[in-house]
Amino acid sequence: MGDATTENLQRDLEEARARQRDEQLRHDEELRQVAYAISHDLREPLRMVASYSQLLTRRYDAQLDDEGREFLRYIQDGVQRMDSMLRDLLSYSHHLHALDQPLSAVNAEAVLEGVLLALEKEIRESGARVTHDPLPELTFDFAQLTQVFRQLLANSLKFHGVEPPAIHISSEETEDQVTFTVRDNGIGIDPRYHDQIFGVFKRLHRDEYPGNGMGLAIAKRIVMQHGGRIWVESQSGAGAIFRFTLPKG
Repeated sequence: MGDATTENLQRDLEEARARQRDEQLRHDEELRQVAYAISHDLREPLRMVASYSQLLTRRYDAQLDDEGREFLRYIQDGVQRMDSMLRDLLSYSHHLHALDQPLSAVNAEAVLEGVLLALEKEIRESGARVTHDPLPELTFDFAQLTQVFRQLLANSLKFHGVEPPAIHISSEETEDQVTFTVRDNGIGIDPRYHDQIFGVFKRLHRDEYPGNGMGLAIAKRIVMQHGGRIWVESQSGAGAIFRFTLPKG
């Protein structure tokens, strides 16, 4: 194969990759606009339902029997849950746009300390013990790394068993990337659902635990957007190990 042929193949390959990237960006932008419109526009009529159900409760509570009051509580609980889901969808759509924020040097340990402060109430109420190794510095977005750590830690705090949560955060570095690990002693995850848990609105424990199933989807979106990957290693009843990779620069 001559040099000219090799150059032509290389050029065709690069053009194909460029078209694929452009198509992915276009798809993400369309999906972002749809998700934003749904989550933003639906919240207005939802607020109206919430307002009028509260008004009914205040004005006509004395005229309602126990069953009527229970029906209104169902309506209000449903509205609150839907509003929470729409807020999470809005947050997810925010991470669908093309990267437009300049990256900077970020100290992962400082990010983690901020997340631990934000989750102080949940840590205290659950009796959790959270430890970590020294964490590195990398070129990233401070707010987005905060979001990933927060989602993973909140997940470990929520899905604990009889024993208080024990969570440990560590990292490993290679020449071009960092692998972060969040290990817990929680209820674990059946291997059949390892991929499913990163989907939008995917919840394995709908009745036992609160939440909308968006946290891990948001974390995955951020990691993948920066060229990394995220996965879980776990068995039911044996805790979970979440790992994610990010480029160092």
